[in-house]
Amino acid sequence: MKKFLSCLSLCCLILLSGCSSQEAFQEVEIDAKELQEKLDDKEDFVVIVEREGCSYCEALDAYIEETKQEHAGLVLYKLDSTDFDLKREKEEDMTLVTTNEDGQILLKMAPYFLYTPSLYIVEDGKAIQAGIGYNDLTHEVSLWDVDSTIDFNQAEPQDFWSFVENGQAK
Repeated sequence: MKKFLSCLSLCCLILLSGCSSQEAFQEVEIDAKELQEKLDDKEDFVVIVEREGCSYCEALDAYIEETKQEHAGLVLYKLDSTDFDLKREKEEDMTLVTTNEDGQILLKMAPYFLYTPSLYIVEDGKAIQAGIGYNDLTHEVSLWDVDSTIDFNQAEPQDFWSFVENGQAK
């Protein structure tokens, strides 16, 4: 009877370890040139755009670090826009401009990029959905299309991890 229970326990252990072989969550830092390659190759992915000194970015990064073990198998690409020299031509403008080549790559993908953090679901090399900002209390981003500047009064909130998962459901 002891041998039978030992054998049964071993079989269960093997089955359980075989079921948990999913890769851990991955956050992959990329630069603008790597972003352009992924776009040119018509890849599907989710990218987050952040910058130094952004308190919302820092809060989101802390949340990701705290909860990433619950999201095995997901991949999030991370682009730092700190040195992209993005600015508004006029103070009232709701779009950014730059002469920086890296910044131009970002603005070509997301012409209405304005705030950090901003997440983009990219399918077939085209940004199709944006999750903008981050609410530290609810862990939500503001859902918006990529064809206009966000209106936070009309944007729908979505859980951060749900947004990332939706971008990888294809």
